Amino acid sequence: MITSDTLSNACNNPVAEILEALMSKHRLNQTELSNRSGVSQPAINRILNERSKSKKPRMDTLQKIAGVLGVSPEQLTGQEPIPTRMMAYGAVPVMEWESLTNGATGQHDVWMACPVDHGDLTFALPVQGEAMIGDNGYREGEIIFIDPGVNPTHGKDVVLITGGAALFRRLVVTQEGRFLKTLNPGWPRPIIPLPADAIICGTVVFSGCAR
Repeated sequence: MITSDTLSNACNNPVAEILEALMSKHRLNQTELSNRSGVSQPAINRILNERSKSKKPRMDTLQKIAGVLGVSPEQLTGQEPIPTRMMAYGAVPVMEWESLTNGATGQHDVWMACPVDHGDLTFALPVQGEAMIGDNGYREGEIIFIDPGVNPTHGKDVVLITGGAALFRRLVVTQEGRFLKTLNPGWPRPIIPLPADAIICGTVVFSGCAR
């Protein structure tokens, strides 16, 4: 167990040590991390068991795993410290997108540590689709933390329900009104007016970096 102020390169292979600590904090086993990150369970097992600096995971593997655990690849490899206080704010439920629209929000089997201060109703979601991929954007499967208590102001990324569907978009506020914007420049209709029936579920407060 790591007890210093930072999770850092305390062993021969900092990735293994840091990954093990983060999985424990998030209460994830190898199979669950594999399902959420898209990295195979054998690959995760190899990272945890290889204690040699000469064997380093590929960057795309690090990015997928780091996105699920709410850290950067640099933090996962020990190049940048992870302050222990990032894990001191308590766990929040990981929800499914379908649960936002069908009202099945009462029971939660999976919880994750939220690295930033948050309200009691904060929850987490895995990013789905490619609408929010882009500059300062997100990766599919990346975990986002949504706080319903944070005011959805201009430039904030929000999760909302409209027309019976849950969406993840950036809120744009102008003199002409409020709009929803995608971060993927190739997305059809990258910006639309905020629908009149839209219910904003919350504002993204963390996803590997503070938002």
